[in-house]
Amino acid sequence: MSRTCSWIKQENRKMQQIFSNTTLTVNQLIEKIDTGELGLPELQRPFIWKDSKVRDLFDSMMRGYPIGYLMLWECPTLEKKKTIGTGTHNYESPKQVIIDGQQRLTSLYAVMKGKKVINSRYDEKAIIISYCPLRNKFEVGYQATKKDPEWIYNISEVFTTQNITKLIINFTKKLSEHRTSKGATLNDEEQDLISENITTLSNLRQHILPVFDIKANAEEEDVSEIFVRVNSGGVALKQNDFILTLLSLYWDEGRKEIERFSKESTYPAKDKITSYNQLTEVTAQDVIRVVMAYAFDRARLKYGYKLLRGADFDKKGAVDEELRNQRFELLRTKLPDVLDVHNWHEFLKSIMNAGYLSGDLILSGNAIYYTYAFYLIAKYRFNASYNENMHLTSLWFFYASLVSLYTGSFESTVENHLNSIKELSTLDEYKQFILSRVEERLTNDYFDITLIGSEGLAVSGRGNNAWNAYVAALNILNAKILFSKSNLLVSKLFESGTDGKRKSLEKHHLFPKAYLKTLGYNDAKINQMANYAFIDWKDNMEILDESPSVYYPVVCKGRSQEEIQRMEEENALPHGWENMPYEDFLVERRKLMAAKIKQAFEVLKDNAG
Repeated sequence: MSRTCSWIKQENRKMQQIFSNTTLTVNQLIEKIDTGELGLPELQRPFIWKDSKVRDLFDSMMRGYPIGYLMLWECPTLEKKKTIGTGTHNYESPKQVIIDGQQRLTSLYAVMKGKKVINSRYDEKAIIISYCPLRNKFEVGYQATKKDPEWIYNISEVFTTQNITKLIINFTKKLSEHRTSKGATLNDEEQDLISENITTLSNLRQHILPVFDIKANAEEEDVSEIFVRVNSGGVALKQNDFILTLLSLYWDEGRKEIERFSKESTYPAKDKITSYNQLTEVTAQDVIRVVMAYAFDRARLKYGYKLLRGADFDKKGAVDEELRNQRFELLRTKLPDVLDVHNWHEFLKSIMNAGYLSGDLILSGNAIYYTYAFYLIAKYRFNASYNENMHLTSLWFFYASLVSLYTGSFESTVENHLNSIKELSTLDEYKQFILSRVEERLTNDYFDITLIGSEGLAVSGRGNNAWNAYVAALNILNAKILFSKSNLLVSKLFESGTDGKRKSLEKHHLFPKAYLKTLGYNDAKINQMANYAFIDWKDNMEILDESPSVYYPVVCKGRSQEEIQRMEEENALPHGWENMPYEDFLVERRKLMAAKIKQAFEVLKDNAG
């Protein structure tokens, strides 16, 4: 037997051991949810289907069309449960959780039981589906179907009634009376059709669904792989999905707190301080990354999941209930620090202190959340004061953003840092760790060579981390707006425009695009980072498409040489730039932009030292 054939047989045996095929009726599934045998812990995400999709689901079932399969995962021994059912729970913990088919099963359960669901904003809502028996037609419930006696406004009553015959009689009677009031009649054929279709609708509880039963011994990697392979239209499961599932099963209140913090970051509140801010919208995954780093010194969510599952790494990952309990207790202790809105906003001030005044300047959300973990570690593990922590955090975030620290294989980088920090005992040692890591990377060669090259400012486009660091540097150094006759700072350009629609923040081509086109330059060359400057948009409108040698003397008219020199220095413009050949200008300006970033970096470093 060839080695390949042997491997295939081994893989087939493995798959046979971890899952099997079966079928269940909708009613059996609902009963499993009500009794607690089947948990529905929102593994993928909250209920996000539009009501129209739920309508189409019931229409497909009525027509006898297939509606897909369900994927269930057998649970290990669990102490606590979370289900969406409200019946008498006969099981101390769910025997299975749903991995794929959550939206369909939630739709069926909510409609057939008349229960509300949680939408993407974590608000409760009812799903109202209307049905016209005479036309065998479904519609999302609205005022017209509510008032029209031809329609059953909410089909939930068909599934929740104890007497379907009585419901059919009452519906038929009301419709007949309505017809009579209009001078028409409901004939026998129509009455038979109504009875037949409502009965068929009620019998959808016996609709059969194919089910993949995944065994408890399957690893999360196997579950994810099965999910992806059999569900080509689905979104691949992520490690945070599995962690959220564990939270649903063992500590549902913790999951709810994470979801609340995430939800509140998306909109301002009038009467309280929440997680809402102008830099980032938080997701549950973001919170999980922070708490795993802060509480467990882990950046790889794969290991975070194994930790919370109770894996004993000294025993080849065998699940240990006591370890699981200990780790969940640690999670209960640490998560409140992460979700403390005062901690959160103090931290965000540190980012803004680093010159990053807008979320548009932050290309990596990981930079925010892993820096937040470091902020919490400094505060609680090393007792850093607010000012000490702010300056250290500002320096680290500026550095991490500039060098794209949290992109690519960032989890290994973070874990390396966390392992190093674990060995530290004092705040001074932590300070030294921050300073040494930063200085190792941000050397003179970095600023003089790397930053002005293709890995930094010598690129085209609307922005990168080097450009954003340059803008942050302008904010740190209190640079004034280029060309403006006012003394407003560049930071003011991040405020909304007075028209309510257009921002005052405007990127201007120092060598105008139309002008460079006449010289034969393409867009890639025209849109070089070094050819951009932020100015007030009204000033930009006045400059239009003239060459710098034409418009710059006009802009400078009435200004003293001292003012012009200050304006050029603050905005990294080489003296005499307006008369330079374009290529020479780009080279010289990159050097000055890099020097400006270095200057801001030195300010942050001095404050942190």
